[in-house]
Amino acid sequence: MSAIDLILLGLVLEQPRSAYEIQKQIEYRNIGKWVRISSPSVYKKVLVLEQKGYLESRAVRESRMPEKTVYSVTGEGHRHFLSLMETTAAAPVQAVFDFNAVIANLHKIPKQDALRLLSAIEENIRTIKDELDTYLAERQHIPLPGMAVMDQQKGIFESLLAWIGGFRQKFRKAPLSGPDGNPPRNGSGHPPRTA
Repeated sequence: MSAIDLILLGLVLEQPRSAYEIQKQIEYRNIGKWVRISSPSVYKKVLVLEQKGYLESRAVRESRMPEKTVYSVTGEGHRHFLSLMETTAAAPVQAVFDFNAVIANLHKIPKQDALRLLSAIEENIRTIKDELDTYLAERQHIPLPGMAVMDQQKGIFESLLAWIGGFRQKFRKAPLSGPDGNPPRNGSGHPPRTA
């Protein structure tokens, strides 16, 4: 994935790093919250980037520490980085939230259950927004572009909180009905039985 390649190459362009140091920077800068990247994928991707000639490695020993492999960006890697920057900047922007699949189906379940799910989504959004507040306060020395991304993410989650609060009010007041204006149907395709 080009976003992961961009992150990894960018971190190594800042300074040569071991795969472990790359992973620690990803954690410290909260990058995993806005690019899907796991610890095992960092190590695998670094090896792939090296195999493609975008990174080169050298063994380094610091004092009594065990030897470690440190990666640096090659000329070809720098060209690939710039190409990825251009391609990614020109790509359509997407706002994809998995919880929208739940939102799209709320009218198919009892209103009480739907409101409970909305509360769960809201709590998850609030938790991430609060984490971002903490990160922004504690990590003032992260480079400006990294801080800008965290600030952007905070703004998105603040907007989502405002949106879900307004949606919940509308949903709470709306009559319970399916997409065709009829009551939600059970699994058989027929309206639920009433007593």
